[in-house]
Amino acid sequence: MKTKTIATRGLTMLALAGTLAVAAPQAAVAAEFINPCNLAEKVDELQGFGSDKSKNILVYKATAWGGGHFNDIVTQGTAKAVPCGNAFPRNHDYHWVVFKGDGEFTRKGDGGFRNWAFYGSFDRDDNLVKFHRR
Repeated sequence: MKTKTIATRGLTMLALAGTLAVAAPQAAVAAEFINPCNLAEKVDELQGFGSDKSKNILVYKATAWGGGHFNDIVTQGTAKAVPCGNAFPRNHDYHWVVFKGDGEFTRKGDGGFRNWAFYGSFDRDDNLVKFHRR
């Protein structure tokens, strides 16, 4: 009997003799580095590539922090940027937080995906995002 493992966007599939079985979604794993050209990729990673839609997620460049707080934090961390063209050398820090509770984040700077990205239940008023309990 031949066995084949296929990894696709956070799910591991196992094919056995023409039958396809889908395993449980893999837990979100935070990579050591981050792509500053598109922080939405990090949001996808932390969400388990769509397998966990039950939490709020925020990823932001350290210099974009204008204040905030987060309740019921599940996990958080810091990652260094990988080079993104000539604009973003590796020495920039990015932070991320995954949380179930409410929270608030005020961003400094412009609103592009190079400075922040977020997912969850929220209301946004320009530079202020108010997250709701999930």
